[in-house]
Amino acid sequence: MMASAGCEKSEPELLSGDIAGLVRVYDENQYLLEDMSGVQVSLTDGSFLDESLTDPDGRFQFEDISYGNYVVDLALEGYIKSFRDYTLNHLGGYSPTLVEYTLHEIPTFETWIDSIRFNGKYERSYIYTNLQGLSGTPSIGYDFWCYFSNTPAVSKDLYVAVAMGWMYFNDNLTEIQLEMYDPDFDQLESDTIYLRVYPRAWGRGVFYDDHYPEALGNASNVISFTIQ
Repeated sequence: MMASAGCEKSEPELLSGDIAGLVRVYDENQYLLEDMSGVQVSLTDGSFLDESLTDPDGRFQFEDISYGNYVVDLALEGYIKSFRDYTLNHLGGYSPTLVEYTLHEIPTFETWIDSIRFNGKYERSYIYTNLQGLSGTPSIGYDFWCYFSNTPAVSKDLYVAVAMGWMYFNDNLTEIQLEMYDPDFDQLESDTIYLRVYPRAWGRGVFYDDHYPEALGNASNVISFTIQ
């Protein structure tokens, strides 16, 4: 009688490999920093896995990471990650998974509203301002979130309607152009409307449904106006 030797199937070896990344860090004027070191980079898959810091060129690396889906989080005081967070699909293997991210400085300057030319709901209007404490000249201009309410207590946390605003460098940094298309403007029923604006970090809230209060800088003064 012959005996046959059985063999057990071995579990397949999970692929692992490095994750190599680059974080570009921009100041409030949309210029790339010369030194992009010190950004805290965390890697998670639902629980904390590893942490790294960027070098002066903004580079970081995680070594020998098993293949899978991960989330990369960035932290640098006074800065915010650009746009939404996306899942990192890491395949593992010989070639590293390459990723790039962007951080933008939350504006630090002060905005003083002098007056407003309100052309009506759902039309382009203009806010005339004075910016104080600028750290330099912007490469393009600045973005703003503009909040409206029926009471002078208007803020990013207490408002009825909101509009996006842009200030371009070729306007000598004095004019915020508003795009008025929030349907909540219909709820501004009082004769007097109150307005406060906040500069917004570049790269956050570009689209109307992307509202990130944590990306906003210092609040302006409150100005009131009436609809004729």
